Amino acid sequence: MKLSVIIVNYNVRAYLEQCLRTVQKAMEGIDGDVFVVDNLSTDGSVEMVREKFPQVKLIANAVNVGFSRANNQAIRESASEYVLLLNPDTVVGEDVFHKVLEFLDAHPKAGGLGVKMIDGRGRFLPESKRGLPTPAVAFYKIIGLTRLFPRSRVFGRYHLGHLPENAAARIEILSGACMFLRKKTLDEVGLLDESFFMYGEDIDLSYRITLGGYENWYLPEARIIHYKGESTKKSSVNYVFVFYNAMAIFAKKHFTHRRNDLLSLLITGSIYLSAAGAIVARFLRRALLPLIDTVLCVALLMLWWEVSPQPALSAQRVAWWALGMLASFALFGAYDRPVRLLKLLKGVLAFGLLLLVGNLLAGHADAGPVWRTVSAMLGALLVAGLTARIALHLLRVKGYGLRDRERQRVLAVGSESEAREALALLWQTHFGLGRQERLSAEEGMAEDAPVRIRRMIRRHGIDELVFCAKDLAWGRIIFLLEELRRTRVMFKIAQPGREFIIGPNSIESLQDMDFLDEHTVSSSEGRRTKRIADLSLSAGLLLLSPILIWFIQRKSGFFANAWQVLVGKRTWVGYASSEERPLKLPVLRRGVLTQADLASPATGLALQRANVDYAKDYGTWRDVRLVLARLRSLGRD
Repeated sequence: MKLSVIIVNYNVRAYLEQCLRTVQKAMEGIDGDVFVVDNLSTDGSVEMVREKFPQVKLIANAVNVGFSRANNQAIRESASEYVLLLNPDTVVGEDVFHKVLEFLDAHPKAGGLGVKMIDGRGRFLPESKRGLPTPAVAFYKIIGLTRLFPRSRVFGRYHLGHLPENAAARIEILSGACMFLRKKTLDEVGLLDESFFMYGEDIDLSYRITLGGYENWYLPEARIIHYKGESTKKSSVNYVFVFYNAMAIFAKKHFTHRRNDLLSLLITGSIYLSAAGAIVARFLRRALLPLIDTVLCVALLMLWWEVSPQPALSAQRVAWWALGMLASFALFGAYDRPVRLLKLLKGVLAFGLLLLVGNLLAGHADAGPVWRTVSAMLGALLVAGLTARIALHLLRVKGYGLRDRERQRVLAVGSESEAREALALLWQTHFGLGRQERLSAEEGMAEDAPVRIRRMIRRHGIDELVFCAKDLAWGRIIFLLEELRRTRVMFKIAQPGREFIIGPNSIESLQDMDFLDEHTVSSSEGRRTKRIADLSLSAGLLLLSPILIWFIQRKSGFFANAWQVLVGKRTWVGYASSEERPLKLPVLRRGVLTQADLASPATGLALQRANVDYAKDYGTWRDVRLVLARLRSLGRD
């Protein structure tokens, strides 16, 4: 056989299904086989492969054996001239395998080969071509010189930034996301080193290939999409430790005999410095708006301190005011994502009410000048907060956009039927859409398609661009992503089976409702509102219990339920159980009442739809109405 494709999977079922579809097309006309090695996934990946891709050779491990060992399992079973190690979160063009095999056949000294990789937004991934991470190269990357001088032959060597992006070249290190290997070379230099559980094994194998007298090549004519980091979120602290531990293993294996103390100190320092940086970066991303508002509040108070005829404010009062502001803003959702300006107004009004109550309790209700100053300060705080949020939106700071999620403007490229199905699915997962435009499959395949799509994006203010994979070739989708990368729209691919739509950071389907809008019970506002509703209902019901208890069946059960709701073990209203295929809905505590108390008739499909509706469009009054309508049932188990 000519080629064996090996995919190691762990809990990325939807990405794996898409990847296997593209691999099927790319393997046409090639004598080869496909392996999937599953490392104990719990998301139905194994069942999906058995059901939809019976021709794939599946190895289902009983434990997670890691990336290196899993690949080696399939390599040992392969009888092909070449093997490809491929990540499941990739999309392969139809011509990729043919181009690579032709190149490898013409270059017998090539032991390994990497292709041009772009991410889900069409941007070139620099790890498509990498240099050997020697101590000097690693040092330049750690201290930031690689980022400052990416095209330097010296400082940019980690990603070989001096080599052209679109020219074939010999390189030193291949990426494990898409790694073509000559089987004869592996027989001579050995398989992946299993001491690397995850990360670093591709660097080690690439280095051993060159030590064995072979060459590693970069071939940009072959292009794939790599939804980088779907299996492991690379902003996490855990990723930092795993990645740098892999670097430490590699350095100890190949370099430390020469510079043991210095390199060990460098790597250890890198681990803790990068981990600290990841922690700080995550904190700053989440705390950006609270920090801005705190600075604005303190600055305005200090200004008042200078101009007010009243006695100077103490530092303690400044601190209390800042804490009161943060609490008021947080309670009314001023720090929720997506950002909503109306929530800021509610927070400012709540802060003003808090100050009013505080002054009444302190006996300063008649202090007219003070209140005029406070009112002016609240107005200034509102204007400053609005300005800050609008500025973040205009600067396109990630996570701080102001456009309503449910009003996203979408352009679907494909046949009328496929585009209609894709838009219908997005309407459900987005809770409605704004402008919806379509471009036919023929227009998407036309030579001037990039120009035409750019024009439509500008004219209609498009936010999301959806390609219908049933109507467009995978290679064409990859081409369009790369051509349209500067448009800053979100690219998504609607799968041929109409089951789900995949984007850079999302899987949207009725079975995987991962990305829902602010109205959902899973949003920050939804979770907070539902908890407040539970506490308020519990308090009200207990206060009125001397009267209500006469209308409630199982009176002792009512008090037990109220206590469990108060301590957070249950909720007054939850999902109904259904015999239909379970949906991946936002998690809720077990409800005293459920959607079955509303659904009529209470069939499996009706209950499922009621659950979806409740999850997507949660509001306090939904709980209140159901509790009032089912008072007699509040004591049941």
